[in-house]
Amino acid sequence: MAYQKTSVTELQPGSYVVEVVEQRGDITVKHAGWVRSTQAIAQLQAKGVLTVLVDPSRFLAGEQPAAPAEKTPADNAEPDAPPVRHLFADEWPRAEKALIQSQRVQQLVLEATRNQQPIDLSLVHEVSAGLSDSVSRNQDVLLCLTRIAEQSDSLLQHSVNCAVYIAAYAKFINLPSDRSKTLITAALLHDVGKALKPELIHQPDSAAIGTSLAALQRNKELAGQVSLWISQHCALLDGSGSPSIKGNQIAKGSQMLAIVNQYEKLTNPANSNQTPLAASRYLLSLTPLQLDTELLQLFIKCIGVYPPGTVVKLTTGKLALVLENNPKKPTQPKVKLFYHSVHQHHIAPKIMDLSRQQEEHIEGCVDLKKYGLDVRNYL
Repeated sequence: MAYQKTSVTELQPGSYVVEVVEQRGDITVKHAGWVRSTQAIAQLQAKGVLTVLVDPSRFLAGEQPAAPAEKTPADNAEPDAPPVRHLFADEWPRAEKALIQSQRVQQLVLEATRNQQPIDLSLVHEVSAGLSDSVSRNQDVLLCLTRIAEQSDSLLQHSVNCAVYIAAYAKFINLPSDRSKTLITAALLHDVGKALKPELIHQPDSAAIGTSLAALQRNKELAGQVSLWISQHCALLDGSGSPSIKGNQIAKGSQMLAIVNQYEKLTNPANSNQTPLAASRYLLSLTPLQLDTELLQLFIKCIGVYPPGTVVKLTTGKLALVLENNPKKPTQPKVKLFYHSVHQHHIAPKIMDLSRQQEEHIEGCVDLKKYGLDVRNYL
């Protein structure tokens, strides 16, 4: 049954909201969920929701009837946090499974490209859906796993990392599910040409676009948007990129992929020694001439100034692993303390929300290997 666009004033308890289509303000609203009460409807209406997309085939009978004066969507459409944000520990095994599956499928993608064979897009789409689902439950877990993962194949790691970043990014700005998954697919496939011609790995990204697109042409069922976004992901707003288009000529998906691609390359230890903070500052220096200011600020707000998985040093000398980003206070995430860098000994592990105290503040990022420690031992 086809989805129906419905005004929030006509929404009924028992309806299944696929996504928010229109809303006022900057509040991020979770897409999918059932409307279970008039109170939930009124709550979301108060937060600026105007119209939603409803799946008529998933109506729940027996829910509280709608009162004529109160109408708005879903218990599952809470601002800034899904109605059931899964605990870090609960999401961990599923996020880990999704990441491992992504790595395995990406290996098959690169091997197929090297052998000049079609890519099994059903596997790619399955991976895209898995990453999208994981970030919907708790994006910080997958971001943390991605940052601490070690992979000998730099091309594979870059593609998977970009896919995770853009999955979180797309959810954060409330893109429709189908568009999010297509963007994830584009991130996974944007550099496949480098598998066919390894010498392209050490050249500017734009040099591989033609080879990547040629390789993807073997897959007739590939969504046209994927090829479009890949073809433009090295374009810059002032026309100085490749291709030499500018401004609104560059698709939004391409602009998002460009931000994610550059950020991952800057922060990947295999390619750069830049901290996440330094990378964010550098990319901000490219706005508004080359990168879109609003899109970049949203991405940084999404993953944080200190993304999950980053090890930071506090002003007291304690080292901590960032576990959860705080979009409202990006410099004050939730962290796990585990080591004292001054006294050079472990301390009792402690979870601390830096936004809820005044004593501890982040001094900067650190490379834990300098202390002879492995971040994976402190998860």
